[in-house]
Amino acid sequence: MIRLARHPAACVLSAAAALAAANAHAGSTVGLFVGHEHLNNGSPNWEETAVRMSHEFAPRRQVDVAVTRTERFDLRDSQFSAAYVAPLSHQLTASIEANASATHKVLARNAFGGALQYEFAPAWLIHAGAKTTRYDDVRVNQSLLMLEHYFSNFSWSAAWRPARAFNTTAHSGELRGSYYYGDRNSVGIILAGGKEAASIGGTVVLTSLRSATLIGRHWLSRDWALNYGIGSSRQGEFYVRNGVSIGVQHTF
Repeated sequence: MIRLARHPAACVLSAAAALAAANAHAGSTVGLFVGHEHLNNGSPNWEETAVRMSHEFAPRRQVDVAVTRTERFDLRDSQFSAAYVAPLSHQLTASIEANASATHKVLARNAFGGALQYEFAPAWLIHAGAKTTRYDDVRVNQSLLMLEHYFSNFSWSAAWRPARAFNTTAHSGELRGSYYYGDRNSVGIILAGGKEAASIGGTVVLTSLRSATLIGRHWLSRDWALNYGIGSSRQGEFYVRNGVSIGVQHTF
């Protein structure tokens, strides 16, 4: 993984694209999300605030945009991101996403990626994608291969994410399990580990990662939902990061 490991845990698609997949039933959705993380090495807490909007033009065809304000290591960044999801056939869905930061003190200067999702059997999906991320002093190229299965009120997925930087390939993996209850509610756990290219205080380095995250979404009414996350990540020998995130979204 590239240093996108937040709540929820990172994937090749952006948070906006993930929101798109989660709101496939919606016409338009707007959400406000805040996150707080504590580092055990005495570094200042990390803070993040994001506003996200999505609009579905037709089933499996929608666009998402987000503006994020991030503070890490006493460095403040803003970022704009956008994603577009569209069906190519009854079983195949494509998505593209991009982001850019005018400040890019700790975040990437820009990134661009794409992915394909193919339902090769009922309730069985395979995902493949690639993303390139540009920092001031290095470019990180990341790939994704993921298998996902839905059954009863549950789903699970397993992913492999190789990343290339500094003429070295780092490998990481991820396991997810989710439980769906009520009409549109869900709760899940994400376990990730391996090596990644991480931005530590504005400098990109290769480091190990182990993380566990609990995430969920609970609809308070037909139009209002609460999103939440709590997790812990060990970033090599640099720090252990413990954090919570919460968000509210409105569909109209």
